[in-house]
Amino acid sequence: MKVYIVTDGSYSEYTIEKVFSNRPAAEEYKKWHNIYNEIEEYEVYDTDGGVEAGWEKAVMLRIQGTVYPEAVVDLVYDIRYQTIHETYNRSGKGVCSFSNKSNAFDIYYYRYIPADKWDEDKYKTKFTKTLYDLAGIVKSMFAEGATVSDVELVLRNVDEED
Repeated sequence: MKVYIVTDGSYSEYTIEKVFSNRPAAEEYKKWHNIYNEIEEYEVYDTDGGVEAGWEKAVMLRIQGTVYPEAVVDLVYDIRYQTIHETYNRSGKGVCSFSNKSNAFDIYYYRYIPADKWDEDKYKTKFTKTLYDLAGIVKSMFAEGATVSDVELVLRNVDEED
């Protein structure tokens, strides 16, 4: 189904005046209200919430952990429902930053989980443990003098082995 949107103005004065299900009604409204903008036409996709061919529903779970010499603290969970193309890489993890001042660094660990397999408690528990395991590896590497680039390379390789 298509909708026809009558708009007026431009830039910061741009507004949607009315939305119509047929073009003749939109044209009539535009004519009688002296509106000069073109009528915008859009397809409506609200029948089943489905996904187009080649795309699938997934949940992206990202955990950010700030790691201090004594422990991992300040875990932050970011959960996003989205569609992803089936050929995209659905996994990854990495070190985003390292601060010599406080001797702390951040790890962002994320995974795409098919929407039909999503279980928030299960995946939060599982990947929080994974983040703690990675924190141990990273802390050890930094203690031995590794650079952030060295750590990122190791984590990328660990990810490929999962």
